[in-house]
Amino acid sequence: MVWIYQTFKFIFLFTSAYSECISQTYENMSFQGGDVATVFTPNFEYCRIVCTYHPRCLLFTYLPATWTKDPAKRFSCILKDSDTEILPKVGMTGAISGHSFKQCDTQISACSKVVHMGLDMQGTNYNMTTANSYQECQKRCTNDNSCQFFTYASGAFHSADFRNKCILKHSMMGTPTSIRPLNNVASGFSLKPCQLSQTDCRLDIFQHTEFSGINLTSVFSPDTLVCRTTCTYYPRCLFFTFFTSEWKVKTQRNLCLLKTSRSGVPGDRVERENAMSGFSLLNCRRSLPACHSRTYIDTHFLGDELNVTYVKGDKVCQQVCTNTVRCQFFTYSCNKEDKCKCYLRMSSNGSPTGIVHEKGKISGYTLRLCKRKASTVCMQPPKQGERVVGGTVSSLGEWPWQVSLQVKSSTQKHFCGGSIISNQWILTAAHCIDNLEIPNLWRVYAGILKLSEIKEDTPFFRVQEIVIHPQYVIAETGYDIALMKLDRSMNFTDLQWPVCLPSKEERNTVYTNCWVTGWGYTKEQDDVQDTLQKVKIPVISTEECQTRYQQHMINDKMICAGYREGGKDACKGDSGGPLSCKHEEIWYVVGIISWGEGCARPEQPGVYTKVAEYADWIIEKTA
Repeated sequence: MVWIYQTFKFIFLFTSAYSECISQTYENMSFQGGDVATVFTPNFEYCRIVCTYHPRCLLFTYLPATWTKDPAKRFSCILKDSDTEILPKVGMTGAISGHSFKQCDTQISACSKVVHMGLDMQGTNYNMTTANSYQECQKRCTNDNSCQFFTYASGAFHSADFRNKCILKHSMMGTPTSIRPLNNVASGFSLKPCQLSQTDCRLDIFQHTEFSGINLTSVFSPDTLVCRTTCTYYPRCLFFTFFTSEWKVKTQRNLCLLKTSRSGVPGDRVERENAMSGFSLLNCRRSLPACHSRTYIDTHFLGDELNVTYVKGDKVCQQVCTNTVRCQFFTYSCNKEDKCKCYLRMSSNGSPTGIVHEKGKISGYTLRLCKRKASTVCMQPPKQGERVVGGTVSSLGEWPWQVSLQVKSSTQKHFCGGSIISNQWILTAAHCIDNLEIPNLWRVYAGILKLSEIKEDTPFFRVQEIVIHPQYVIAETGYDIALMKLDRSMNFTDLQWPVCLPSKEERNTVYTNCWVTGWGYTKEQDDVQDTLQKVKIPVISTEECQTRYQQHMINDKMICAGYREGGKDACKGDSGGPLSCKHEEIWYVVGIISWGEGCARPEQPGVYTKVAEYADWIIEKTA
């Protein structure tokens, strides 16, 4: 770096990356030091994507096509890290610098549809065929298991041997090994991360099976699903083998072997007790977050320690990790005095350096790359203040995620409830939308306590899109869940605030502090209430609920709540609203008000859609 000192005048401006989203770019600036890797990318935007997905990159400097100091370094994307999360900036003509989007609420995606004209993205050329256009070439790359990027030479290319040729390529890093300007060519990336592959999506997990192939690397993983996600996002990984905690070789327990092959499929499938194998999901036409939201009980993740703090609850520890930009995973542990520590950790590859099964410890990963990232604001508690049959009135801002869904026809009236789950999505019941699937019919009112407060000039949201679960038929048979996309983003305030979604792994959590809210009837023959009602209500087991509804099938996608003696329940007008439960100081929408026999009848609990069972569907549809 001596030449930099000789050529440029330093400007030491320090920039913070502390759990804040920084979208600012710095032209003619370079971050000094902290280099962890250098790759080649066709533009600044793709460099930022690479930095965001890299386990350690916090900042980066990009040298564009116009870089004149050293032509061999054009298109260089220099990934950087810092123990202090800050680096000095130095003037460097032509360079552009920026920050990772790890901490941003912006939707993060590895999808890049841009085709770069006049650039040859170089790598290992393994397949060359004739194609009529670069679009055809990109589609061919997308549908080829091994292809990461491509170059297409048009009919005007200077060498006749390469005219109208589509060259499929890959590299160890998944990015070009170099990039050069070249006339009459076009280069781009596979669209597999855009969920546009038309090849088979292999979801099978093969028990007691080891796949043979070329080992790319190995990492420690708590389970098969994390191993599969790691394979999906690791360059060139096509399939994997995971050794469980019962594997015969102690040092290889919880080891995830990432593999590839020249043929694109495993060479052999060898029977191995306590081994599990499967395939990358990169070909799947569904959104797959590059994160793991589950926490693991009696599990200790080893790694480089960043910090130790006192917190109450493993979910709070996970949120502290998420808000600490360098934290990749954590372990939560309490002593006999009930003092609980949160150990924030990292490693060079983003995975634990070891996994030990230790009673009382709980471990997990940061949520910073989760598709639910925009809703981590839900972790902040609302103000505290107690249709609902047998309920009492709520106070303003007590349930800030509750919305009134109103239908506009010849008149306008409250029709159903719903829950704010992000700045543009409302969660409700599918039966609310029966025969009302036209978005323009709906008005969404947030931050409302009394329906009588709604006037002509009261702000509301229109509905841009309605998504009903494809398996919904009637409420009593399940799948009673729907989503409404708002016509614009919602600004969060004390009166309108999202509620947290439980993850699928939390479906067996026991909730003891649950409330039903709504403007619905307070008895079976009644009218919609003016003021939002609330009532605390106990969750009951599926088995007990089934005995109360012997003419119906109560399945694991439903949750029931109510008092044996009746008297307190949801009723007409509450449908679609939340069953909100507080767990470890965080509010979750555990259920969606769905159906029941009458309202608040003895021995007839309310039946709710169990939100945790639909977590993957919600994430996929709102991505």
